[in-house]
Amino acid sequence: MSYIVLARKWRPQGFDDLVGQEPVVKTFKHALSAQKIVHAYLFSGPRGVGKTSSARILAKALNCEDSTDHEPCGRCQSCTAITEGASVDVFEIDGASNTSVDSVRELRETVKYAPSGGRYKIYIIDEVHMLSTAAFNALLKTLEEPPPHVIFIFATTEPKKIPATILSRCQHHAFRRVPKHTIIAHLKKITDAEKISIRDAALEMIARAADGSMRDALTLLDQAYSFTNEITEQELHSLLGLPEAEIIANLSQGILSGDISATLSIIQELTDRGSDLRQLTRELVEHFRNIAVVKVMEDPGRLLEFSGEEIEHFRHQADGVGVEQLTLLLAEILRLEGEVRNAVHPRYVLELGLLRTSFVKGMTSIDTIMRTLQEPGGQRQVPAPASSPEKNIPPAAEKKTPPAGPPKPADSGQGLRKDHLWEKLIERVDSQDHRLACKLSEARIIDLSTTELSIGFNGGMSVLADSIRSRSSVIKPILQEISGRNLKLKILSLPNDESKKDKKRIKEEISAEPLVKDALRIFEGSLINVKSLQHDEKTNE
Repeated sequence: MSYIVLARKWRPQGFDDLVGQEPVVKTFKHALSAQKIVHAYLFSGPRGVGKTSSARILAKALNCEDSTDHEPCGRCQSCTAITEGASVDVFEIDGASNTSVDSVRELRETVKYAPSGGRYKIYIIDEVHMLSTAAFNALLKTLEEPPPHVIFIFATTEPKKIPATILSRCQHHAFRRVPKHTIIAHLKKITDAEKISIRDAALEMIARAADGSMRDALTLLDQAYSFTNEITEQELHSLLGLPEAEIIANLSQGILSGDISATLSIIQELTDRGSDLRQLTRELVEHFRNIAVVKVMEDPGRLLEFSGEEIEHFRHQADGVGVEQLTLLLAEILRLEGEVRNAVHPRYVLELGLLRTSFVKGMTSIDTIMRTLQEPGGQRQVPAPASSPEKNIPPAAEKKTPPAGPPKPADSGQGLRKDHLWEKLIERVDSQDHRLACKLSEARIIDLSTTELSIGFNGGMSVLADSIRSRSSVIKPILQEISGRNLKLKILSLPNDESKKDKKRIKEEISAEPLVKDALRIFEGSLINVKSLQHDEKTNE
């Protein structure tokens, strides 16, 4: 077969050919120049970023007969044999096919023999995390103290599955995803060399779909080149099922505005065109992540690889939604992506998930509701529990109009707001006795009439009641001066468990509300705490 796929044809043959792994390349070159070669390496990272290629390049550099600046020449017998996979001193082992203890035992026997031609005998074990626990244990002693002519190089996409005893015996190098702009530049270099006609927008689409994997990018480019000699965005859309950027933008705008009709229409259009809904959901997750980054960062360009115009588009969408709503939307879409990925009927799952996202638009945070209710001009309309007989009482019957009579004097006890009176009282007492004012501030007003002010200490603060009573001679003159009335001061010690009982009762009543039940069911939440507005009224008014 004469044709060689691009991923193999353009496989890196030297350190300088590695794309997007500059820190790893610098480490290898410095280690070779300083002769700091260790007996075991571990290369970890996502697929297609150059782990196995780096292992081969390192093997070439260690056994090269004519290296220049510690870069393998690629022409000597050793380099040629390693490139062709025919070297007798470099063994490439598939960890998934050699998981047993017997395979490791065979390896332990072969490491004893000296290399045939090169300086080192090198074992490259790909996907090493696939080895069994028994195989890892059998490898421990050999890995810790191998013969001086043996070097192990492990490659894996899942380093967390490797036992700590193995990790501690290896020098770990983490390979990172290749940035999108680096993939585009490398693809441009390859397309120019291969004389492939492709537009820049199509290159960007391939780089975005590759998700940081250079091998995936080359595979997609190879597939597109096999489909047509002139690669455009439209050709990629039809070939790979990649959603158009405009469709993603329109779909995200419909989600942000809560327009479920528009979002379902877009899903219908994409389904008729045969688009991959799983890929669409992945793109949607990335799009909302980009909106979130623009929303919370002053300089999103440090994290996003987009032009200034594209970032402004994200910012325009982010301006119409709060951080709380955006967080809920992103969490819901992330969950939706996993559901669609494993769904038998992805369209129905996607439509149901988008329907759930439409509920977020009409939501208001609890803090905003509480602030609104606590505003001086705000009306506190707390729905009565379902079991309360007052729920069906008409508004006119809730509050009876007092009979007409002579107007009350302006200086009546109710003429002064309770909270204002309480603040003034504590402030004046503090000017005379700071410790007494601190104790007094722990109480709360229970009742205020034209003749009496009742205050109470709740829970553990009840011990302060006697102390306040003993100093009532200081408080009463100040109270009379502030109120302009001869008010009596009544000091009460409330039961320790009153607040707990109130909160428990309120929590049970709120949990029984149908609206609360629906919210907990939709968002799979739980009721952690309940704040009583009636309690606030007794405290502050």
